[in-house]
Amino acid sequence: MAGMAVSVMPAADTLARTLLAARGAEWGDWSAGAVRETAGRLGWQVRLDEDGAMSIDPGVPGLACRAEPAEQAAGAPSVRFTAPLPIRADPTPTGGPGAATAQQFGYVAGQAGAWGTVPYVRDRGRELDAAHTRLGAALTATLGPAPWRGGPNAWLRWRSRGITLRLLRDDAHEALVMELFPTRVGEAFERRAFETAGSLAELPYIWCVSRPDMSLAELFLPFGPEPRDWVDFHAALPRVLSSLVVDMPLVGWVEPVLLVLGDVLEPAHTAEVRVGQDRLELGNVPGNGRQVWLRPGAEHAATAAESILEAFAFWGIDRARRLRTRAWTSGGYVDLPGIGVRPEGTHPDDA
Repeated sequence: MAGMAVSVMPAADTLARTLLAARGAEWGDWSAGAVRETAGRLGWQVRLDEDGAMSIDPGVPGLACRAEPAEQAAGAPSVRFTAPLPIRADPTPTGGPGAATAQQFGYVAGQAGAWGTVPYVRDRGRELDAAHTRLGAALTATLGPAPWRGGPNAWLRWRSRGITLRLLRDDAHEALVMELFPTRVGEAFERRAFETAGSLAELPYIWCVSRPDMSLAELFLPFGPEPRDWVDFHAALPRVLSSLVVDMPLVGWVEPVLLVLGDVLEPAHTAEVRVGQDRLELGNVPGNGRQVWLRPGAEHAATAAESILEAFAFWGIDRARRLRTRAWTSGGYVDLPGIGVRPEGTHPDDA
């Protein structure tokens, strides 16, 4: 097979139907008994694995599901679906010259069901991104645009008062992950994680966007810690910018984000970063007023972060408490807790 003519992931509409059925079900108190009862009503099979974990078979090849009922969950109880890219079933190429483009792949037995022969995945990262985009679009067609989205891992979250559905990408395991959890319990654990984080690196996520037509009272928007020290900020800035340029196209965000970082006491000493779907612009940097990277990747974001930190050194900004950071977009609200950016009007310097 010369190219990748078809997707090697479960069909987006099939995944969407499965997730919507689970989201619309009544999970009760999320105990093991309630999970079993709900899965039974959905026609899904439940079994206990050797490690005591509860596995659910929703009947979709290529899709695995595990539950963490309230009695077993370290955090909030949840039902977690995983759709991995297929792994190589037969590592020995067959068929003579050119066979490397037609190697056979499949899913690990017992993890995601039998799929059979699937095409060779020439670019696994792009295939995972495409599957992520297709599933996000399928869910959006029914639920509307995700009112809460961010990074890292390009997550989308649809929240109701009772249950939250989250879609994200697991690059380390080359899989899409979909979680269902009780909203209030899940947000309570998340809020506690933000409040107890010892540094920016310990936050559950480092940026998020909410649509302006959503009531902020209906959304839990954390305001993680300010940078603990200058070392903390140095480590956080490239991580946040890299996540923005890599994750933003996958969360369906089309308006560019403008990030301004500078000296509270000297507004002229500010660097500006504009991140869009296909470009990264850096402005007001001493010695190099404006830089533009088209179709940016993580390496360009790291370069931009390095230039910003060099500008701060040139301006003599060497303490996190001297920073004033802001983020805007014309189409929504942006929170960047990963570098201490708070919503307008809530920063201590706005008092």
